[in-house]
Amino acid sequence: MTERLPTPLVRRAARAVALTPALLVTGATGAAFATAPNTWEQGPPTSPLHVILVLVVAPVSLFVIITLLTYLPSMSRNAGYHPGEVWRYDAQWFGGPRGGVEALDAAEEPARSDEPAAVTAGPTRGGASGRW
Repeated sequence: MTERLPTPLVRRAARAVALTPALLVTGATGAAFATAPNTWEQGPPTSPLHVILVLVVAPVSLFVIITLLTYLPSMSRNAGYHPGEVWRYDAQWFGGPRGGVEALDAAEEPARSDEPAAVTAGPTRGGASGRW
């Protein structure tokens, strides 16, 4: 059995029904077009230059100042690695032992054996096996 597609008239009606709540909600915002009460004092007129200074120049200048305060310390040090130079710093191991590679070399390796007695005793620290 083949399915029949809705006719263009049914599709248009469905679109109209779907859009009706959105049109009603946005059309009900007439209070946004209300004027200020007559009891309020009329402020002095503001020049376009003042508006541009307050709404454009002030935020952009704050952005530039914050950016400069962020980048100037690293720019003034002039230290760091540049391509083609020899690496002058110690190696870093994030998440490794506190003493670095030397501490890893000095650590005791637990005795490993295929005997069941060694398996039941297990190492004194955790591991991938989940035995503690």
